[in-house]
This record gives sequence, C-alpha cells and structure tokens, in this order.
Amino acid sequence: MAYIEEIAKDAKIIKIEDQLLVLIKRQVKNELMLEEMFRDPCEEVSKFVKESEDVAKEVERLSCKDVGKEIVRLLRRGQKSDLYKMTRLQMMVNESYLSVREKQTFVSKMNLWTIC
Repeated sequence: MAYIEEIAKDAKIIKIEDQLLVLIKRQVKNELMLEEMFRDPCEEVSKFVKESEDVAKEVERLSCKDVGKEIVRLLRRGQKSDLYKMTRLQMMVNESYLSVREKQTFVSKMNLWTIC
C-alpha cells in the first residue's frame, strides 16, 4: 500500500493514469540501467572466449601429446560454458530491451487516449 501512495505522491495527482505513467517510467529507468549492466559482462565473456580459443589453438599447435590434447579439450569445454552464460546474458538484455519498448509504446498509446 505504501508503494501506491508513494507513486500517487510522485504523480501529484490521484488519477490512476498518472500513477501508472510514473510507475512505468520508473520501471523503464530500472530496466535501462539493468540492460547497460548486462552488456558489460557480455562483452567481457566474449573477449575471454576469444582469448581462450587463441590459447587452445596455440597449445594444440605446440604439442601433440596427450596432455596438450587434454588441455585443449578442457579449454573448449570451458568455452562452451562461457558461451552459454554469454547467451543467457544477451537474452536478458534483449528481454529488457523489448520490455522497455513495449512500455514506451503503451505510454504513447495511453497519451493518445487521454488527448482524444
């Protein structure tokens, strides 16, 4: 209940439409912040995967022994795990982006309704 009162106070009007707009603006702000936070780890994981692939190729090139092959296998397994994590993070970014766009579309349509 306190959350609704806080939104009503921020909207400075009791009308539910204004409260909804304030709530949506807050959600959009939070989602944009999260979207930006998710992008950095995605880029870091991508760089790490590329670096580990370079290391795997170098180890593979330098040694043909079983130990070298095992190291390459372990590096590639780690890459798969990192790529999976990066994909999940990227999906979260995309979901956040879509959510923000949906809310912006809703708000623009809501503004049109109040004008008519």
